[in-house]
Amino acid sequence: MTTATSKSKVLRGSAAVSAVAVLAALAVAFVLAGTDGLTGAAIGSIATVVVLAVGSWAMFWIAAKSPALSLPAAVGVFTLSGMVLFVVLLVVSQTGGDAVVRPAAFSVMALTVAWTTTFAFLVRRERIPLFDLPGADS
Repeated sequence: MTTATSKSKVLRGSAAVSAVAVLAALAVAFVLAGTDGLTGAAIGSIATVVVLAVGSWAMFWIAAKSPALSLPAAVGVFTLSGMVLFVVLLVVSQTGGDAVVRPAAFSVMALTVAWTTTFAFLVRRERIPLFDLPGADS
């Protein structure tokens, strides 16, 4: 199996587990807070999945182009992801009440844990190298 296929498998697997977490977050938010909770959980879920998927794809792309930039890029992507999700929650807090904000924050936390845990597990299982140095095979 090629590294590109392995990377695709990791992203698809992380997305699949996150989809289950999204459904759970939506269900819990709806039961506890009604339609406002459902709205907040949906906003938090969509934002989190998009941010984490784009960040993971960007890291794979950067690592393939320049292994030396992997660590600084990871720090940058991690920081940018946190900032984007913070801004999303800030906007939600300004436009909705507690019934919207709390489910949004809960879904951001739950999906971040689900995505990150699955991603780490699958990268390890697929044996995707953290970086490949040019000429290391010779």
